Amino acid sequence: MVKTHKLHKFFGLTAGLVILILSITGFFLDHDRWNFLYTTTFKTYPQSIKNADKRLFTAYYIDPNDSKHILSASKRGLFESFDGGKSFNNILALQINAIKTDNKARVYFATSDGIYVKNKKQVIPFLLEGKYINTMSIWGDTLVAVHDKRDIYMINIPTRGITNVLQVHIDKDQLHEDIKLSRFVRDLHYGRGLFDGDLSLYINDFGAIVLTFLGLSGFMIWYYIHKKKLASSSRRWIKYHANIISVIAVVPVVILLITGIFLDHSGGLRHFMKSVTIPHAILPPVYDTLQSDIWSIDYDGKTLRIGNRYGVYGSQDFKNWSLESRGFGYSLSRDNDKLYVGGMGASNRLYDGSWHTLPHTPHMFKSVFYKDGDIVYFSSHRSSLALPKFQDVTLYSILLTLHDGTFFSSWWIWINDYAAVAMLLLFITGIMRWLKKKRLTQRV
Repeated sequence: MVKTHKLHKFFGLTAGLVILILSITGFFLDHDRWNFLYTTTFKTYPQSIKNADKRLFTAYYIDPNDSKHILSASKRGLFESFDGGKSFNNILALQINAIKTDNKARVYFATSDGIYVKNKKQVIPFLLEGKYINTMSIWGDTLVAVHDKRDIYMINIPTRGITNVLQVHIDKDQLHEDIKLSRFVRDLHYGRGLFDGDLSLYINDFGAIVLTFLGLSGFMIWYYIHKKKLASSSRRWIKYHANIISVIAVVPVVILLITGIFLDHSGGLRHFMKSVTIPHAILPPVYDTLQSDIWSIDYDGKTLRIGNRYGVYGSQDFKNWSLESRGFGYSLSRDNDKLYVGGMGASNRLYDGSWHTLPHTPHMFKSVFYKDGDIVYFSSHRSSLALPKFQDVTLYSILLTLHDGTFFSSWWIWINDYAAVAMLLLFITGIMRWLKKKRLTQRV
């Protein structure tokens, strides 16, 4: 029978490097709001990720008075063209999350450093500097902005005054929604599936940091033992490697590994994950609050609406909220009396007094505008619009493609799967050895 220490060594040496890649890249991807992930770029990269940065585009604007004047927004910054998209200049090096216009055709931008406004040829700060604005809406003289998916600021545009700051408190009876396994797997893996706020993210961070340390310390132990010297150093590293903290980390790491395997094969498992429903009664606490889950917002002068993972909720007094449309409200885009909803893992919808589905529209479209009189649903996943062309890729795209395996090849997901299974076996054999050592120590 193969001894546990030999199994532990085998899986550690054959999967350790991939485990390190997954843990380190996963940690940074969990913190995708850090600006340096988009300002750090590489000119040398494999052809497999040539177009990776296309997914970073967030919004698009065509000047109604000059169709050759285009603004293209991305996590990489704000890009402007005066020749119909043949060439672009970067005019603001911040993450741009949304573009909206007011009734005077002024253009506003939700950024990673507050709200900016275009003033003739310049883009200047408008309000809320230092706050990460993930979405916003404008109606008349009122601008509504969301900070960090939680705090809603209502702003009077002419005076630049904040008229109200509120948070969304939805009654539990409005949150009794079941979800599909596909949604639950993604929420868990992306650090938003357990508790409200950043706690779920910090649990993921804990798992990723411990997993990284286990990989590095495991290689150190193997090196010292392999060289058959510095016995005191190897014993010290073994103590660092095997302890109660590593055992506690089993829970978040196992969640990450199992959900990661599901996501690696989300295409083949799509029907299965869509067919399995998770009852609300057994869902974690975050699904009873969703206070930090405002992905999109809209204000029509009377009703304030938000989009979260359950759907679109509306309120006229900003206190009592009711579910108006089921299905992830990824984006909300208003065109006068029409409200367009881009879904994530859900259908796209239109509200014009009643709700309708929008068939044959791009999944997860981010905004709506008109070009040559025709409506355009802007999506970074599918777009024929003129976009800036980059000769480099961001650190974020490097990390993302390393994490999902496309950096190497489409078949690399099987290597990731092996590493995930190997890590599970490493935990099993490691805990067995740790418990055995504890029992021997207690006998002595």
